[in-house]
Amino acid sequence: MNVADVLAPIPYLRVHQLSVEPCEGAIKLRMPVHKEVTNHVGIVHAGALFTVAETAAGVAALDVIPGGQAIVLLRGATIRYTRRAEGDVSAVARITTDQASAARAAFDATSRADARVEVTATDPEGQTVFEGTFDYALRPRKP
Repeated sequence: MNVADVLAPIPYLRVHQLSVEPCEGAIKLRMPVHKEVTNHVGIVHAGALFTVAETAAGVAALDVIPGGQAIVLLRGATIRYTRRAEGDVSAVARITTDQASAARAAFDATSRADARVEVTATDPEGQTVFEGTFDYALRPRKP
């Protein structure tokens, strides 16, 4: 899957200027700090942090079912902001091999599955600024 191609048609993401970074066994997105993603005190806005993390998680969930057969729908999230983000942010989303296999099997059997994705976002010094678990429903893409 070409992650940049997945993100390109989503107008909301343009302001965030997300880019894809290589990461073995995970989806990694980078969001540069710039005025449009900061808050009233000049640090990265909590909503922007959520956006980069949820976007990485959504792409990881989408990647569970190959060939664009599924859509992902966010069902819920548990998040924690761990420190101020004052610079560029990198979000790494992972789904375990066992969870991905179980979701693929469920989708193949019933055209429905659930996926849980863990995300950690860090600042340029590698300090964790955000941790989250995102729960998705995987449903068949309508023709």
